[in-house]
Amino acid sequence: MKIIVLHGEDVKKSYDRLTKFIDVAKTRSWEITYFDESKLSLREILSQVSLFGKERFFVLRDYLKLTKNEIIWLNKQSQLQGNLIIYHEGTLPLAFLKILPKDIKTEEFKLAKIIWTFLDNLHPGNTGKVIRELHEVVKTEAPEFVFSIMAKHFRDLYWVKTDASTIPYQSWRISKLKSQSLKFNEVLLKEIIDNLSQIDINIKTSKADLLSALDLLIIKKLK
Repeated sequence: MKIIVLHGEDVKKSYDRLTKFIDVAKTRSWEITYFDESKLSLREILSQVSLFGKERFFVLRDYLKLTKNEIIWLNKQSQLQGNLIIYHEGTLPLAFLKILPKDIKTEEFKLAKIIWTFLDNLHPGNTGKVIRELHEVVKTEAPEFVFSIMAKHFRDLYWVKTDASTIPYQSWRISKLKSQSLKFNEVLLKEIIDNLSQIDINIKTSKADLLSALDLLIIKKLK
């Protein structure tokens, strides 16, 4: 079985890659199975024989559904036929990647350095610099994408501040989030997250310009 892992912080590129694989499978009339939509285990699904003798194509969009016992079983099945895509929005834990079969193909979609710098600088007292960097980022990235990574980043800051033991990231990433979260209090983070939710609603109902709304949020909350 051919196994491909798609993951990384650039969720737009990873999702586009997943969509491309699915589109190719459809054009080739492969039999597509989504594990998320089945009550059967991975082992039960992969052990089934195609009813129509077609090439099989499997998509797993929640790696937590792949149990340790199933991974051990998968490592022993050299004769399995078909294609398995393991997709994750974000960076998969290294511990998980290490226990997968050795012959898998992994594609990690990383954010550009300028985006990481922008996210790292999102903290109170840094308004001018953050706005300048925001306008640099949107020269190469869609404002909608920047909005999505900002929303995820503030969610992660709140998460690591309130329950760090449950956040499923690599240790270096958790350490950076913890350090940055110290510059916020919980109330401010909740306010920012609520504001981002309202911005999302306003944009979808054509009540605001996204870039202007982000500028205003930064000025008000990171002053």
